[in-house]
Amino acid sequence: MAVTSYMERLLAMLDDPDDKVGVVTLALLLASGEDLSELTAQLQESPDPLIRRRIHTLQNAVTMRERRRRIYYSLNKENEDDLDIPAELIDLHLLWFDKDHPAEVKSVVDDFLKLVEKFPLETLEDAEFLMRKNCFLPEKESTIRPENYCIGTVLFHRQGATSVLLALLWHLLGRKKFQLVQVLGNFALMDDKGQILFGSGSWQLEKLDGAQPVRWSSQMLMRYIASTLLSCAVNSDSYRYVMSITRALTGDESKHVFDNFPYPFCSAPADEDEQLEQ
Repeated sequence: MAVTSYMERLLAMLDDPDDKVGVVTLALLLASGEDLSELTAQLQESPDPLIRRRIHTLQNAVTMRERRRRIYYSLNKENEDDLDIPAELIDLHLLWFDKDHPAEVKSVVDDFLKLVEKFPLETLEDAEFLMRKNCFLPEKESTIRPENYCIGTVLFHRQGATSVLLALLWHLLGRKKFQLVQVLGNFALMDDKGQILFGSGSWQLEKLDGAQPVRWSSQMLMRYIASTLLSCAVNSDSYRYVMSITRALTGDESKHVFDNFPYPFCSAPADEDEQLEQ
């Protein structure tokens, strides 16, 4: 990339021993709007350990920003069912557990997919047997804990939100043959015969009787999971998590992302170190 004089001045400050100068420099590089991938690839091999550490911090911030943009794009695609559900769930996991390595989370998902290959999976009866046989426990949606909505922890512990487990089953069964629905507020999968597979504490296969199911798209479901993670962040009083998830939901990477939030978020000064981590 062609380095402008402004960028040259910023790069010259990367080895400044003052941590405050280093933080401001990285924040300005991140806000420059430049494609930093080539630059960071070069500087990560610097003989200066301070520069390498700061470039690593910058790379993490760039990676998180790209992930948020990818999530925002997915949540606003014109085709609401054109989403790769496992990939979207991995991105949402990494939005919360941002220190986890993507390859490790993907490995957990791949292990689950290999497990599924040992079972027939054509009908809702097959799906119920798979989940019961392998002791997957669906939690009620009223149990709002972040680990229940992050695919890596859900599959590792075999316990998590019904919505997340049903999303995976929906993907595996084939979304053209089945629908993800809500019946009286509970998530379920429905086949073309009117059979319903519920989670909500235990797996139940029932015949649709009276209640009108509300169809959900994969995009609606991912918005729901992202919004639930935002609620978890607010409940935890984590400024950093609230900022990161709000940016993914709104697509707003500016410092004004909290302008319409209530106190204390609208008035909390952004901590530069926390911003860079995101």
